[in-house]
Amino acid sequence: MQVVIVTERNEALHDFAQGLGGDVAWAKSTEEVLGRAKTPPWQLVVVDAMTPGMDYKTFVMDLLRVNAMLNTVIITDMGEEAFHEDSEGLGVVCAVPATPGREHGVKAMDRLRQMLGMG
Repeated sequence: MQVVIVTERNEALHDFAQGLGGDVAWAKSTEEVLGRAKTPPWQLVVVDAMTPGMDYKTFVMDLLRVNAMLNTVIITDMGEEAFHEDSEGLGVVCAVPATPGREHGVKAMDRLRQMLGMG
């Protein structure tokens, strides 16, 4: 599965990206992803809400307007309940902690595969 991670923290997210498996691309800006989202090569967009200036909700809403078939995972420091309320209606696969490890990548990808009927 092809994945793009929108972040400026490539090194800090290296283990997480390995847990995602597949083909992982990195993007430094939301504009870069939105520009390719209409016919993207990706099945998953990981949004690093820890990036300074990142408004993950606005970005995910923009992404859904361009291509509602894209799945998203959010990297956040919000608690599970607060995140659930904050992201309701955005169709986010799941949230992972602000400093996710390999196991978080594996879990996110397993959840996506289940949602897609692939596992």
